[in-house]
Parts: sequence; structure tokens; C-alpha cells
Amino acid sequence: MAAIRLLGMLLFTGLVGCTSVQNPRTPAPFDTDQIRAAERRVTGALVAPDVTAWVYEYTEDAVLLEPGAPPVSGRAALLELARSMKPIASAAINSDHIEGSGNVAYSYGTAVWISGRSPDATSTTRVRQILVWRRQADGVWRIAMEAFLPLEAGK
Repeated sequence: MAAIRLLGMLLFTGLVGCTSVQNPRTPAPFDTDQIRAAERRVTGALVAPDVTAWVYEYTEDAVLLEPGAPPVSGRAALLELARSMKPIASAAINSDHIEGSGNVAYSYGTAVWISGRSPDATSTTRVRQILVWRRQADGVWRIAMEAFLPLEAGK
């Protein structure tokens, strides 16, 4: 009788252990909503009164690649770039695809922004972009690399 009870407890413990504990080697499923939330934070920062606010949505070692220009590397260089830009009146990121694993993700799609604030809004820029995201130690997803290509009007 004791042997049956012991066998029953071992079987129960084994089954509970198999179903309630995730294998530490198996990563949790990636949640694209976290990147969509980060995109909303970035677009909010782009239109903030502080023209440098968007820079803090990038990692310290972030790299920005744009056509015909040398890479902009690191937060200090991004701050310098932000201070040289016209303020942004509106911005949108529209990712067609988001994928990730662990603390790294990427997204690609389009983005659009209007440079200058009313009544001096001067130009609309449309780009195809690739963003590489990294989840930082504070749990916040930030852009580690951005590359974009201008789109022709109407595309």
C-alpha cells in the first residue's frame, strides 16, 4: 500500500513538474505588441516639444544609416543630428513585418514624417525602413540600428 502511495505521489509530482515549469532553454514566445508599443513611443518622441526626445528611444550605441551620408553612430552623434533638424510636426511608423527572439527584434515597413511645425511645415518625407530593436536592461525596447531609403511620391 505504501509503495502504491509513493508511486502515485511520484507520478503526480512528475506530471505537475512537466506541465507547470517551462524549460529554461525554451524562450518565451515573442510578443510583437511590445515592438508596436515601442514604435508608438518613438513617434510620440519625434513630435515632442524637445527636438532631441527621440534620441533616447535609441540605444547608446545605435547606428543610423541614410542614403548618401556616413553612418551616424552613438547617442552623442544622434543628439547632434537632432539639434540640426527641423522640428517634426507629425510622424508615423507602419511596420509590415515584425520578428524577434529574446532581446533582439527587427521590423520593416514604411515611415512618414512632416518636417517643420505649423505654419512652417515644409516637407513630407516617406521612407522604407528597417529597424533593429534591442531590449535594454531596464526592459525597454530601443532602436539599435535604423536604415531607410526614400520612397518616391505616391508609393
